[in-house]
Parts: sequence; C-alpha cells; structure tokens
Amino acid sequence: MLSLIKRICQQLETIISLLEKSAPKEEPSLPVQLQQHAIIEDDLSQISGLMDINQVVEILNISTATYYRWVRQGELVPRRKGKRHYFFKEDLVQQLAEGKRRGRI
Repeated sequence: MLSLIKRICQQLETIISLLEKSAPKEEPSLPVQLQQHAIIEDDLSQISGLMDINQVVEILNISTATYYRWVRQGELVPRRKGKRHYFFKEDLVQQLAEGKRRGRI
C-alpha cells in the first residue's frame, strides 16, 4: 500500500512538472470582476469621510434598487443615522472584500 502511494506521488509530480512546462509564461490578465474591484478601490481612495447612498451607488456602478436589495440581503451593511444610510470608506472596502471572499458582490 505504501509503495502504491509513493508511485501515485511520483506520477503527480511528473504531471505537475509537465503542466508547468506547457503552461504559458505570460502574466494572466485579471478577470473582469477583479478589474472592476480594483477600479472601485481606486475611486474609494479619493473619497474621505462619510459617503451617502448616491456616492456608494455611483462608485459601485449599481442602481438604487440593487443597493437596497443588497442592504436587505445583508451584502452591504450601512451605518444609519435616522433613516439615512452612510458608509465610511474603510467599511465599504471591508464589505467588498468580504463579499469577494464569500463569492458575492
């Protein structure tokens, strides 16, 4: 049994080395969602303080209906003052990263 496992490991190493040799050496381009996420982070770096719904919708390039749906689903969690929604830049970046990690947003 141990020799079988060793042979499997050797075959896997051979397969990996062949795949590495046949794989293209160029840098893979980022998927579109990651590129958009990078653009959003650049936009956020220029904004300071509290952001209202209009700024968040503009940065994320979504409709207000989508914004409210994401809030209702818990994908975005705004800070509330009365009935108004606000975001700190850091909170929005953190929520986008968390959504990306979970496969959302």
